[in-house]
Parts: sequence; structure tokens; C-alpha cells
Amino acid sequence: MNEEEIAAKVIVCIAETVGVKEEDVTRDASLIDDIGADSLDLLDLVFRLEQDFDIRISRGEIESRAKETMPEEDFEVDGYLSEKAKEELRKSLPEVDGSKFEGNLRKSDIPRLFTVLTFIKLVKEKLRVKCYSKIKQQS
Repeated sequence: MNEEEIAAKVIVCIAETVGVKEEDVTRDASLIDDIGADSLDLLDLVFRLEQDFDIRISRGEIESRAKETMPEEDFEVDGYLSEKAKEELRKSLPEVDGSKFEGNLRKSDIPRLFTVLTFIKLVKEKLRVKCYSKIKQQS
């Protein structure tokens, strides 16, 4: 499956999960702010992607990637993400407009950063790992 096929299938999953037209699901659209997904939609979307692509996506996976490099107390300070945490999220989510990381962000704000491209990239990566694992098992 090439990147365009993956993207098209992810877009269909998002449109069906949130109940919007496929043409309203653009790669740079925020799932929450632009498309109107809520937290239940995001959970539903992850489940649908797992089923449709036969992959596994851990809950909080994107946040976990950003936290890998720092202890919890450095990630969040007084209820807000630290500057270091925001920088790690910027690295994990290069597709997100940098201005979205400005100001005070809480952990609960992280899903607001997710774009359609975030999920396309996540699925693509999961499929690559799955393919690599299959090849490794066969050798």
C-alpha cells in the first residue's frame, strides 16, 4: 500500500467516524478544531484505524513519544506543558503549525494539535514496522 492509498483510507475513516464529507478532511485540518471531532471520536477513530489497517495504536502514543526523553516532572509544570515538553511535541508533530505550541498548553490540549496528516503518518509508520517485523520473522 503506497502513501496515497494510506492517506485516502485514513481520510475515509476520519470522515465516517466524525460524520463529515471526505472533501472536508484535508491533510492539514485539525481533527478537533477544523473537523469537529471530540474525544470519543478520536477513540473511535483509533479503533477503526486499527481494524482497517490491522495495526495497534497505543493510547497516548504521541504524547508518550514526546515524554520518552524527559522525566514526568520536566514534562508538566504546575499543570502546564514545559517549554521542553512543547519542543519535544514540535519534533514529534512537525506537521502542526508552530504557533499552536505557543502560550500555555495542558496535557489535555495535546489532542487539539492532531491533524489528519498526524494520523496518516502514524498509520504509515505502523505499517512499515509491521512489514519489517514480518520480513524479520521470515528470515
